[in-house]
Amino acid sequence: MNKFKQLIIITICSVFTTPLLGQDFSSAWLEIDQQEKTQVMEFAEEFKDFMAVARSELWFVREGVELAEAEGFQPWSPDVNSSSMQPGSRWYAINRDRTLVLFIIGNSPITDGIRIVNTHIDSPRLEFKTIPFRDRNGVVTIDTQVHGGIKNYQWVNIPLGIIGRVDKTDGSTVWVEIGMDADDPILLITDLAPHVDDDYRDRTQRDVIATEELEPIIASLPVANDSQFDMPSDRLLAILNDQYGIASEDLLSADLQIIPVTQPRDVGLDRALVAAYGQDDRSTAYVSLRAIADVGIPEQTVFAYAVNNEETRSWNTGVNSEWFNTLIAELINSTTGSFSDLDLRRTYAQTKVLVSDTTTALNPLFPSPQNPVLTSRLGYGLVVKEYGPGREANSEFFAYIRGVFDDANIKWQTHSYDAGYGGGTIAAWFAGQNMDVIDVGIGIVSMHSPYELSSKIDLWELYGGFKAFYEAEL
Repeated sequence: MNKFKQLIIITICSVFTTPLLGQDFSSAWLEIDQQEKTQVMEFAEEFKDFMAVARSELWFVREGVELAEAEGFQPWSPDVNSSSMQPGSRWYAINRDRTLVLFIIGNSPITDGIRIVNTHIDSPRLEFKTIPFRDRNGVVTIDTQVHGGIKNYQWVNIPLGIIGRVDKTDGSTVWVEIGMDADDPILLITDLAPHVDDDYRDRTQRDVIATEELEPIIASLPVANDSQFDMPSDRLLAILNDQYGIASEDLLSADLQIIPVTQPRDVGLDRALVAAYGQDDRSTAYVSLRAIADVGIPEQTVFAYAVNNEETRSWNTGVNSEWFNTLIAELINSTTGSFSDLDLRRTYAQTKVLVSDTTTALNPLFPSPQNPVLTSRLGYGLVVKEYGPGREANSEFFAYIRGVFDDANIKWQTHSYDAGYGGGTIAAWFAGQNMDVIDVGIGIVSMHSPYELSSKIDLWELYGGFKAFYEAEL
């Protein structure tokens, strides 16, 4: 055989065996028995129940606190003294109702390093503009702005609701939740029928529905000639004032989100997949809470840290906020009786972090443009993500994490992108604090859509991976 033929054979073999190199590239479903499959399915039911309610960061924090208190976590205060912070004691802390941390005190001093699973709990959505209501051809619509990256056309002709808070100048807060119950009204962004859309068919995919056309209908009753109202929007404001005590000027200080109100559902007759809004990234955030709740007394103090605003900018409830640094400073002071900046720096230098977010699993209908050799797949386990030079874990820390997962029999896979593709990561903040950090998560299909798709077994393996990380020896 000449060298050219040998080269061709080697190349072909390489193409077909590459997915098997470096990891066991096979479905995680094939490696569990019936008993564990039952656990996977039960875990997914609890996941769906949580996701059905936790449709924003505000609601995630509320539901997360309820879960935490049921598992013995107590509210943190800087006044807590060292006698209350015994190994195994459980605490939670909240930043402005939009960031949540659960933590368990370990056997080792905090200054010997901590373990963090970081997630974000905001998802792509529509928001009210400051002066939101528009009278348009006999109906009232909401003028919106977009939080995070979406495909506009996906938000048309689906049931939408409103969730959030309105803060008034007297210091009171009005909580709003519309469209979640079966008998609630919903909002709807309308589309043109195929009979009359000829003039619009040359629009590209990104402009099928322009961003400024994402205006859901919120009211439509006509105004009588002798009515006290001039326009339908005046009637709408009267309804808001009557039902919620909200005046038009109160909308200036509102955090109101327009979100899909479809319920989480199983996908496929085998019920292996879950469709739900907001899986990027409240899915991994929920899993982090469940994992830490099932930890006993860890060797190091462990944290489930869920932040806001990853999809846009960090702001004061995001990862760049100094709030978390202050919390760790308070813990050091409470356990040692003193604090210095050097204590914090030395603590972080010995800290290990899993930054967990979802990633784009291989789409069965549209496998291109992702590289099938590099792309994660639904049902193949939790995902370790490599973003490329300058944005990935040091090799020695990756080796450590491999060992933690393998020792716990966790099914895992890797994910990376070809040049020109890929998302972001907030791991840079932790790396910038001199912590060891790596990105992990699960793969999902239809990311950033109103109805994202995940695999139940991947959620389960992520739970096991988080728990193994929390419980690992130094």
